[in-house]
Amino acid sequence: MNFKSTTVSHKRRNTRTGRQSLFAGLLYCPDCGAKLHFCTAKSLKPNQEFYRCANYNSGRGTCKIHYIHNVVLEEIVLKAVSSLADYVRCYEPVFLYFLAMQNNAEHQINLKVLRQSIGKGEQRIRQIDKAIEELFEANICGKITDERFIKMTASYEKEQKNLTASVENWKLELKTLSSRR
Repeated sequence: MNFKSTTVSHKRRNTRTGRQSLFAGLLYCPDCGAKLHFCTAKSLKPNQEFYRCANYNSGRGTCKIHYIHNVVLEEIVLKAVSSLADYVRCYEPVFLYFLAMQNNAEHQINLKVLRQSIGKGEQRIRQIDKAIEELFEANICGKITDERFIKMTASYEKEQKNLTASVENWKLELKTLSSRR
């Protein structure tokens, strides 16, 4: 909407020939890291279609030509998927064990991140309490005006209210994640 999204788009749009790129937005040059663009033409047969480095630009770019034919890439991916499927078929218990270990590791990381967020949030809430207390004392001593005191405490209280709500949500999320395991 505001074009500030951080998600990567993998849109597969038709080329002028009407052919679609199966690996659009997923391939990168091994040397310069630029995207590999799908190249096709009406004069090219399907086995001649290829992906070319975006920095090549017909010899005027910063990269030497790096490309891979579409059929070769599809064959490589098919072999990898077939190999994985064979492994899963032959060693299903081992595969499920490794999958469970990976899920458990990700779960532990999520729990750790939530605990850290809660700790930082609670620490900031305590800091805000202390800052409000110091503002109150400064107001009583006459170091700051009543208007300034009201303005500053209002912003601190708003931040504290939002932070308290966030910490409560994180605690609920932590509780539900902890109860799943």
